[in-house]
Amino acid sequence: MVHNPQLAAYMSTLIEAEDEPLRAARARSEENDIDAVSAETGAFLRFLARAVKARSVVEVGSGGGYSGLWFLGGMDNKGILTTIESDSDHQNLSQQAYGEAGQASRVRSLLGPALSMLPKLADDSYDIVFLDADPVEYPEYLEHGIRLLKPGGLLVAHGALADGKIADPSEAGLQVDAMRQFNDLVAENPDFQVFLLPVGRGLLGAVWRANA
Repeated sequence: MVHNPQLAAYMSTLIEAEDEPLRAARARSEENDIDAVSAETGAFLRFLARAVKARSVVEVGSGGGYSGLWFLGGMDNKGILTTIESDSDHQNLSQQAYGEAGQASRVRSLLGPALSMLPKLADDSYDIVFLDADPVEYPEYLEHGIRLLKPGGLLVAHGALADGKIADPSEAGLQVDAMRQFNDLVAENPDFQVFLLPVGRGLLGAVWRANA
């Protein structure tokens, strides 16, 4: 959400560049009107995966596979990415992206509504839980994220600033209101240590410190 073009251009020279599979996944996402994360957001997701040496990541909302590829590039070589997608066409696109990158064997792709699929995942099993789906459901995703995270794991939510609307009291609506509720729930939980970055559409992250 950097609005200074000169500063944004400078920052882009410092982050990890897209490779060909990432460029192809982004292009397909744009062609199919899939709202993929920005390259800056993707690079930060990869940074986080490397920082915690992630071996298990669950992503709610695979889209065209763009963010998943960023995660896979930062995870442990034996790590597994679990993706949940409700749209079969999007799932097909994401699987194409993983295949082109030679990463298909490291992805468990689940098709179905997130709130139906999340209960099937094991407790205390994930280093990172990444939310990039319907903001209206984020408060309900949070309950599962808490259950799924290992002590010291990361909860990461895309769209946390609602394109800048989050701080404007005059802005309302299902998505903005749900995102405000979600942000408040995370910030008020004493077992989370929270950060919020103006990257892309806003990125909220929280370290789960319970029993750590």
